[in-house]
Amino acid sequence: MENSTNFNGVKKGENSKMKKFGILLLMLILLLIPIGFWFGIIKDRESYRDEAVKSVASAWGDVQIFGSPVMSFEKKKDKNVTETVNFQLNNYSVDVKISTEIRKKGIFKVPVYVADVLLKGDFINNDGDISDKDITTSFTVEDSTGFIEEPKFKINGGKQIVSQDTKYLTKIPKTPKVIPFEISYRIRGLNELYADLGGQSNKVKIEGNWADPSFTGNFLPSSRVVTKDKFSAEWSIPKVATTNVSQVNPNSVTKYSYNDGNNRARVGVSLLVPVDNYRMATRALKYSFLFITLTFLSYFIFEITRPSQRRIHPLQYLLLGGAMLIFYLLLVSISEFLPFLAAYVISSFMTISLIGTYTYYVITKRQDVRFTAIISALLVILYTFLYILLNLQDLALLIGSLGLFLIIALIMYATRNVDWYNEG
Repeated sequence: MENSTNFNGVKKGENSKMKKFGILLLMLILLLIPIGFWFGIIKDRESYRDEAVKSVASAWGDVQIFGSPVMSFEKKKDKNVTETVNFQLNNYSVDVKISTEIRKKGIFKVPVYVADVLLKGDFINNDGDISDKDITTSFTVEDSTGFIEEPKFKINGGKQIVSQDTKYLTKIPKTPKVIPFEISYRIRGLNELYADLGGQSNKVKIEGNWADPSFTGNFLPSSRVVTKDKFSAEWSIPKVATTNVSQVNPNSVTKYSYNDGNNRARVGVSLLVPVDNYRMATRALKYSFLFITLTFLSYFIFEITRPSQRRIHPLQYLLLGGAMLIFYLLLVSISEFLPFLAAYVISSFMTISLIGTYTYYVITKRQDVRFTAIISALLVILYTFLYILLNLQDLALLIGSLGLFLIIALIMYATRNVDWYNEG
């Protein structure tokens, strides 16, 4: 039985261009399977990294939150009932000096620090004579296992006393309206540190020897200086600004939440490793299907516009797609040992070299240097374009849209003379 013909007089089933295009679509769908596996591999590596961080935290000290101090005494309401009376924290300042270093756990690097913390300020006494009261001054930290030295208390201008606890009990012989205090301690932590704000006026200063800090918490610093090997940041925040803030770490780079339910405002610093290679690799992998599609289209256009050349077998398309997918595994594995940019350059160079060599020696049989050069140049442009997108987060959508528009325009131009209904 003869095949029916379409309105152009071409028999159905004879158009090999559309058959090949359909096969390429099937190849692309098949390549979605390893892309899904690749996402899982990156997640697994992130989990290993998080386990390394937790292992260091258990031996060194975790993320630290320096709670604002509390001064209180017990007051009898009647013969059998007492209540705790807290003095109001008035002027409050936090001065933190950190010394940082990198600890390695396997192949993973974890930023750790030693912090010298000085809490100063005063409490307002609205309760009159307190000379017969036992006054308790206390503070909190997130992870007390990080203490290196015993904390020191200095209350109402008295002598500095070393305490074995985060609480200090004393008597104040006079009846001052304002009770000054100083609390100092040395503590270890990793990745991040925060200071709670609890005074009527709050001043916080954090400085250290780290070149890539991220200032986090509920408020940005009022002034900051960041150089190639150190930083300094200061906050000045009145009580009225902290009234309705929620207890969050809004910019935290860790996956942990430190919410103690007290709804205190806080500020802090995150010691960023300059590039999170897993986050960047995940973002790059999201573009993989698009990149493979564009590469397949390039070879397909080569086939239909160069009819005298050797046809490309579907399995060869799969090999080309596989080579492009290996790029992402190379990127993740190499970036665990080298900076992300170096890993990206090495991985893309290996991938482009492999595809270019395969194209020249296998697909064109050393008959078309020009096409090999075009494919290699296209891949260089694609990988350069991808790296720009990874680093321009705010402009990624705009640049990506313009780039895709240009690519579609070039495809339209390259296929302008193709007669899709004519086999020849």
